[in-house]
Amino acid sequence: MKALKASDVAAAGVTRDRRTFLGGSDAAAVLGLSRYRTPLQVWAEKTGALDEQNIDDKLQVKLGKRLEEVVAELYEEKTGKKVRRVNETLYHPQFPFLAANIDRRVVGEDTVLECKTTNSFKAKEFEGEELPPEHILQVVHYLAVTGAQKAELAVLIGNQDFMIRTIERDETMIARLVEKEVFFWREFVIPKVMPNVVTKYDDPVLQRLFPQAVQATLALNDDANQLVETLQAYQQDSKQLDGMIEQTKNELKKLLGDHECATSARWQVTWKNQTSTRIASKVLREKYPDVAAAVEKESSTRVLRFKSLQEEI
Repeated sequence: MKALKASDVAAAGVTRDRRTFLGGSDAAAVLGLSRYRTPLQVWAEKTGALDEQNIDDKLQVKLGKRLEEVVAELYEEKTGKKVRRVNETLYHPQFPFLAANIDRRVVGEDTVLECKTTNSFKAKEFEGEELPPEHILQVVHYLAVTGAQKAELAVLIGNQDFMIRTIERDETMIARLVEKEVFFWREFVIPKVMPNVVTKYDDPVLQRLFPQAVQATLALNDDANQLVETLQAYQQDSKQLDGMIEQTKNELKKLLGDHECATSARWQVTWKNQTSTRIASKVLREKYPDVAAAVEKESSTRVLRFKSLQEEI
């Protein structure tokens, strides 16, 4: 089945608003495999609970867009093939809430071309047969939507390397991805029910979703008790680990004595003097309250704490 074009989808009454579909950049996040976005963040943006963060002004994004043409030209030079730009959003023929904005199609082939740029510090992510999960799932998503037989991923790594990777159509992988995306959309986005998965990166999302606490008490169940007990155990383990870390640091300091540097066959350890200048805020408030009031900026956030109520019962 071929992908639906924007005109076909519009005729069916589906809008092109990004909140109304999952795109290639959402695929890894929906599965909880993205290093940059979480399932909760995708859910919040698609349901309208949060505005989608605009990253168009970021230098990295601007450069990526401008260098896309360069990457496409390098691909043509290296392969001898021709590519053409695709200037419209494509939609899955069965699930129109799955969409794709592909960079190019390879002329004369049923192949999608995805153009990427990255810095040299991330070169290791492309060594051997390695590829970042975000890139793999984005391309698999595009294959699912377009029906193409394969995709080529062209990556410009800093100013030192250019590589091309081929990702063949894998029906099993495509079916699994589509199944999870459809489940996410139908079970969480449409009914506006928060996804079950919450990650360690979700604090900014939760702070934005619930910025202001209301003066009310919520009754919690045994599942919540288990969460609190788990958190307490983690915090106790963390304190013990912090103590072990500081003790080990002090043992190294003892070995260095008054030397600022020490080396072994495998390591270099330094314990150098470092000077920094900080504003004494308490003194500033006492001596120059008007100046302090003029430069101080109030910020608000919600802090999570817990205490045992067993002694109070």
